Amino acid sequence: MSFEQWAQSWESVPMTEATELYNIGEASNGLLDDLDDIFAEKPECFFVHQGDITVEGPLIMGNGPDEAMDTVYVIDGDLTVNGPMRFMSGDIYTPLYVTGSVTARDLFCLMDCYLIIGGSLTVGELLMTDLDAGMLFVRGATSAGAWLEWSDGGEVTFAHDLKARRLRASDGYYDEQAEAEDAAEFLLPRFLDGDGDVSNQLWEAAVGGQPILTDPRS
Repeated sequence: MSFEQWAQSWESVPMTEATELYNIGEASNGLLDDLDDIFAEKPECFFVHQGDITVEGPLIMGNGPDEAMDTVYVIDGDLTVNGPMRFMSGDIYTPLYVTGSVTARDLFCLMDCYLIIGGSLTVGELLMTDLDAGMLFVRGATSAGAWLEWSDGGEVTFAHDLKARRLRASDGYYDEQAEAEDAAEFLLPRFLDGDGDVSNQLWEAAVGGQPILTDPRS
Protein backbone atom coordinates (compact mmCIF):
# COMPACT_ATOMS: atom_id res chain seq x y z
CA MET A 1 0.00 0.00 0.00
CA SER A 2 1.43 3.36 -0.99
CA PHE A 3 0.79 6.53 0.94
CA GLU A 4 -1.39 7.64 -1.96
CA GLN A 5 -3.66 4.61 -1.55
CA TRP A 6 -3.59 4.75 2.24
CA ALA A 7 -4.65 8.42 2.38
CA GLN A 8 -6.84 8.78 -0.69
CA SER A 9 -9.90 9.76 1.35
CA TRP A 10 -8.08 11.96 3.88
CA GLU A 11 -8.56 15.73 4.07
CA SER A 12 -6.10 17.93 2.20
CA VAL A 13 -5.10 20.74 4.57
CA PRO A 14 -3.21 23.72 3.09
CA MET A 15 0.38 24.02 4.24
CA THR A 16 0.01 27.28 6.17
CA GLU A 17 -2.93 25.94 8.17
CA ALA A 18 -1.46 22.46 8.57
CA THR A 19 1.83 23.65 10.05
CA GLU A 20 -0.08 25.60 12.69
CA LEU A 21 -2.34 22.68 13.55
CA TYR A 22 0.38 20.01 13.43
CA ASN A 23 3.78 21.32 14.49
CA ILE A 24 6.09 18.49 13.48
CA GLY A 25 9.11 20.11 15.09
CA GLU A 26 7.38 20.33 18.45
CA ALA A 27 5.89 16.84 18.06
CA SER A 28 9.37 15.36 17.53
CA ASN A 29 11.06 17.38 20.28
CA GLY A 30 12.94 19.34 17.63
CA LEU A 31 14.43 16.29 15.93
CA LEU A 32 12.55 17.14 12.73
CA ASP A 33 12.53 20.89 13.11
CA ASP A 34 12.53 22.06 9.49
CA LEU A 35 10.57 20.30 6.77
CA ASP A 36 12.99 21.75 4.23
CA ASP A 37 15.54 19.27 5.59
CA ILE A 38 13.60 16.33 4.16
CA PHE A 39 11.65 17.76 1.20
CA ALA A 40 13.25 18.83 -2.06
CA GLU A 41 10.23 21.09 -2.60
CA LYS A 42 8.02 22.36 0.21
CA PRO A 43 4.65 20.56 0.01
CA GLU A 44 1.44 22.44 -0.65
CA CYS A 45 -0.60 20.54 1.92
CA PHE A 46 -0.71 17.86 4.59
CA PHE A 47 -3.10 14.90 4.29
CA VAL A 48 -5.05 14.48 7.53
CA HIS A 49 -7.39 11.84 8.93
CA GLN A 50 -9.53 13.14 11.79
CA GLY A 51 -10.22 10.49 14.42
CA ASP A 52 -9.00 7.04 15.37
CA ILE A 53 -8.21 4.33 12.81
CA THR A 54 -8.39 0.58 13.40
CA VAL A 55 -6.93 -1.70 10.73
CA GLU A 56 -7.11 -5.47 10.42
CA GLY A 57 -3.48 -6.27 9.69
CA PRO A 58 -1.18 -6.81 8.11
CA LEU A 59 -0.73 -3.11 7.33
CA ILE A 60 2.00 -2.33 4.78
CA MET A 61 2.92 1.32 4.42
CA GLY A 62 5.57 3.16 2.51
CA ASN A 63 6.67 4.32 -0.89
CA GLY A 64 9.56 5.11 -3.16
CA PRO A 65 10.34 8.05 -5.46
CA ASP A 66 7.45 9.11 -7.72
CA GLU A 67 4.98 6.76 -6.01
CA ALA A 68 3.11 9.39 -4.01
CA MET A 69 3.07 13.06 -3.12
CA ASP A 70 5.97 13.86 -0.83
CA THR A 71 4.29 15.54 2.13
CA VAL A 72 3.24 14.94 5.74
CA TYR A 73 0.46 12.48 6.60
CA VAL A 74 -1.35 12.94 9.90
CA ILE A 75 -3.67 10.69 11.89
CA ASP A 76 -5.28 13.04 14.39
CA GLY A 77 -6.12 10.26 16.83
CA ASP A 78 -4.97 6.70 17.57
CA LEU A 79 -3.82 4.02 15.15
CA THR A 80 -4.61 0.42 16.09
CA VAL A 81 -3.40 -2.45 13.92
CA ASN A 82 -4.80 -5.88 14.75
CA GLY A 83 -1.75 -7.68 13.43
CA PRO A 84 1.67 -6.68 12.13
CA MET A 85 2.55 -3.28 10.63
CA ARG A 86 5.47 -2.45 8.33
CA PHE A 87 6.51 1.07 7.38
CA MET A 88 9.28 1.06 4.77
CA SER A 89 10.20 3.94 2.47
CA GLY A 90 13.10 4.09 0.04
CA ASP A 91 14.92 7.33 -0.84
CA ILE A 92 11.91 9.43 0.15
CA TYR A 93 11.24 10.92 3.57
CA THR A 94 7.47 11.10 3.89
CA PRO A 95 6.53 11.39 7.57
CA LEU A 96 3.50 9.86 9.24
CA TYR A 97 2.54 11.76 12.39
CA VAL A 98 0.08 10.04 14.74
CA THR A 99 -1.06 12.54 17.36
CA GLY A 100 -2.40 9.80 19.63
CA SER A 101 -1.12 6.31 20.36
CA VAL A 102 -0.09 3.41 18.12
CA THR A 103 -0.82 -0.23 18.95
CA ALA A 104 0.25 -3.20 16.84
CA ARG A 105 1.17 -6.84 17.34
CA ASP A 106 4.48 -6.30 15.50
CA LEU A 107 6.00 -3.09 14.12
CA PHE A 108 8.75 -2.88 11.49
CA CYS A 109 10.29 0.56 10.77
CA LEU A 110 12.68 0.14 7.84
CA MET A 111 15.02 2.16 5.62
CA ASP A 112 13.86 5.80 5.37
CA CYS A 113 10.51 5.72 7.18
CA TYR A 114 9.60 8.68 9.39
CA LEU A 115 7.13 7.74 12.12
CA ILE A 116 6.33 10.32 14.82
CA ILE A 117 4.00 9.26 17.65
CA GLY A 118 2.57 11.86 19.99
CA GLY A 119 1.15 9.32 22.44
CA SER A 120 2.29 5.86 23.47
CA LEU A 121 3.56 2.94 21.41
CA THR A 122 2.48 -0.57 22.39
CA VAL A 123 3.90 -3.52 20.43
CA GLY A 124 2.73 -6.92 21.62
CA GLU A 125 5.56 -8.93 20.10
CA LEU A 126 8.47 -7.60 17.99
CA LEU A 127 9.53 -4.01 17.39
CA MET A 128 12.18 -3.95 14.65
CA THR A 129 14.04 -0.84 13.51
CA ASP A 130 16.43 -1.02 10.56
CA LEU A 131 16.77 2.61 9.49
CA ASP A 132 19.12 4.24 7.01
CA ALA A 133 18.07 7.89 7.23
CA GLY A 134 14.64 7.59 8.83
CA MET A 135 13.18 8.28 12.25
CA LEU A 136 11.05 6.70 14.94
CA PHE A 137 10.10 9.10 17.73
CA VAL A 138 7.68 8.24 20.54
CA ARG A 139 6.66 10.99 22.97
CA GLY A 140 4.71 8.74 25.34
CA ALA A 141 5.47 5.40 26.96
CA THR A 142 6.83 2.57 24.79
CA SER A 143 6.54 -1.14 25.42
CA ALA A 144 7.29 -4.19 23.29
CA GLY A 145 7.85 -7.90 23.66
CA ALA A 146 11.33 -7.28 22.26
CA TRP A 147 13.14 -4.53 20.37
CA LEU A 148 15.56 -5.45 17.62
CA GLU A 149 17.61 -2.50 16.36
CA TRP A 150 19.31 -4.11 13.40
CA SER A 151 21.49 -1.19 12.32
CA ASP A 152 22.65 2.08 13.83
CA GLY A 153 21.36 4.39 11.06
CA GLY A 154 18.56 6.90 11.36
CA GLU A 155 17.14 8.21 14.62
CA VAL A 156 15.28 6.11 17.19
CA THR A 157 14.17 8.08 20.24
CA PHE A 158 11.87 7.08 23.08
CA ALA A 159 10.99 10.02 25.34
CA HIS A 160 10.47 7.54 28.19
CA ASP A 161 12.30 4.34 29.08
CA LEU A 162 11.46 1.44 26.79
CA LYS A 163 9.77 -1.48 28.51
CA ALA A 164 10.74 -4.65 26.68
CA ARG A 165 11.63 -8.21 27.56
CA ARG A 166 14.91 -7.85 25.72
CA LEU A 167 16.75 -4.80 24.47
CA ARG A 168 19.30 -5.08 21.68
CA ALA A 169 20.69 -1.65 20.92
CA SER A 170 23.32 -1.01 18.28
CA ASP A 171 26.72 -0.11 19.68
CA GLY A 172 27.86 2.27 16.98
CA TYR A 173 29.01 -0.06 14.23
CA TYR A 174 27.37 -2.45 11.85
CA ASP A 175 28.50 -6.04 12.05
CA GLU A 176 25.73 -8.35 10.85
CA GLN A 177 27.21 -11.49 12.40
CA ALA A 178 27.79 -9.84 15.77
CA GLU A 179 24.31 -8.37 15.75
CA ALA A 180 22.84 -11.75 14.87
CA GLU A 181 24.58 -13.30 17.85
CA ASP A 182 23.19 -10.62 20.16
CA ALA A 183 19.73 -11.01 18.67
CA ALA A 184 19.84 -14.72 19.47
CA GLU A 185 18.84 -13.72 23.01
CA PHE A 186 15.24 -13.33 21.89
CA LEU A 187 14.84 -14.40 18.24
CA LEU A 188 14.21 -18.04 17.40
CA PRO A 189 17.28 -19.69 15.82
CA ARG A 190 15.68 -20.21 12.41
CA PHE A 191 15.89 -16.46 11.77
CA LEU A 192 19.62 -16.34 12.42
CA ASP A 193 20.98 -19.00 10.08
CA GLY A 194 22.52 -16.41 7.75
CA ASP A 195 20.32 -17.45 4.83
CA GLY A 196 18.32 -14.55 3.39
CA ASP A 197 17.27 -11.12 4.59
CA VAL A 198 16.38 -11.20 8.28
CA SER A 199 13.81 -8.41 8.17
CA ASN A 200 11.94 -10.10 5.31
CA GLN A 201 11.99 -13.44 7.11
CA LEU A 202 10.67 -11.84 10.28
CA TRP A 203 7.98 -9.94 8.40
CA GLU A 204 6.79 -13.06 6.57
CA ALA A 205 6.60 -14.91 9.87
CA ALA A 206 4.65 -12.06 11.46
CA VAL A 207 2.19 -11.98 8.56
CA GLY A 208 1.76 -15.73 8.83
CA GLY A 209 1.18 -15.58 12.57
CA GLN A 210 4.26 -17.75 13.21
CA PRO A 211 6.26 -17.45 16.44
CA ILE A 212 9.25 -15.10 16.35
CA LEU A 213 10.44 -14.64 19.91
CA THR A 214 11.97 -17.12 22.31
CA ASP A 215 10.13 -18.04 25.48
CA PRO A 216 10.91 -15.35 28.12
CA ARG A 217 11.05 -18.07 30.78
CA SER A 218 13.83 -19.99 29.03
